[in-house]
Amino acid sequence: MARILQILTRLAVRGVPRHVLDLSAGLLARGHQVEIVAGRSEPGEGSLWEEASQRGIPATYLLALQRALSPTADAAAFLGLYRKIIRTRPDIVHTHISKAGVLGRLAARLAGVPVVVHTYHGQVEELEGSSLKSRLLRGGEKLAARRTDALIAVSGETAAGLQALGLGRAAQYRVIRNGIDLKYFDPDLASPSPAVSGSPLLGVIASLTPEKGLDLLLKALGSLAPRYPQLRLCLVGDGPLRGELEAQARGLGLEARVYFAGNVADVRPYLRAFDLLVVPSRREGQGRVLIEAMAMGRPVVAAHVGGIPELIRHGHNGWLVPPENPAALAQAIAALLDDPPLRAALAQEGRRGAEHTFGLEHMVTQVEQLYLELSAGSRRP
Repeated sequence: MARILQILTRLAVRGVPRHVLDLSAGLLARGHQVEIVAGRSEPGEGSLWEEASQRGIPATYLLALQRALSPTADAAAFLGLYRKIIRTRPDIVHTHISKAGVLGRLAARLAGVPVVVHTYHGQVEELEGSSLKSRLLRGGEKLAARRTDALIAVSGETAAGLQALGLGRAAQYRVIRNGIDLKYFDPDLASPSPAVSGSPLLGVIASLTPEKGLDLLLKALGSLAPRYPQLRLCLVGDGPLRGELEAQARGLGLEARVYFAGNVADVRPYLRAFDLLVVPSRREGQGRVLIEAMAMGRPVVAAHVGGIPELIRHGHNGWLVPPENPAALAQAIAALLDDPPLRAALAQEGRRGAEHTFGLEHMVTQVEQLYLELSAGSRRP
């Protein structure tokens, strides 16, 4: 069995950290030795450190590892990662998220780790553009990619976009889609949350950050409000834009219709309560919450961005709308609210697809097989 070190920038209440916890737990269950190293979360992001402990996943906190660029802190984080790797001597280092990805991979190679893997969970906005910061970040990513044995992308679109930026070679990439625990996301195991009630109810589960496009959804809700007097929206999650979104809701006269639930430990009761899950993202690697909603039998409407079209077939297992278009989003929501049989059909197909394609065990198997393949190659003379 392999000794595996998973490195990510922070254990915040977001999709990537939850993915890392699920992957780590799955590998532990198969007899591998797995440990996580993570750094500081940002204000309002919440924490998954307690959940890691409850799931029996060893985790080390590295104070200097943070999202913001800082020459002093980044140097300290690199040294801390290098020392951790030297002490634990992992067979495999697997990194996630840009900052941890660059520092972790370079530290792993310097320490002589046999196998180094990185997962790209979506396009990295900071890498695009011609600013000095973007050029520096791209340079760091290119340097790290040359020292990586395999690059995992959560969607084909993500892999293509990163290669277009010059990050890695096509032969390094493997597309491994996120998976979820389908036994956990079973609609029969959760009752609708008492915190939100009434119908029709739109739902969002996301970090309150610019790329999630929640300002677009509030604009769409404002245009729908006169037509649907009882329509409400529940936002599950937290983040730096919460104050701005609350102010926007007040400015649109929607404060009585919009409920900010904050971070929650269990999203299933909220999913059960939603008549429709909305994902209005500006950017999205894959959209883990879409898989969770489909597994819970909820119909979904989402922006046609990133890897989402690889999950959602328009009119078959969900509804796609053009990005950055509140009017189109409102029109799609209205069409689905007015057609309960269509919502039910989309939900049924979504659940069937989730059961066949996005199980956690399938994802863990694919990652484990990649580890074994790379480990066998590293032992060849």
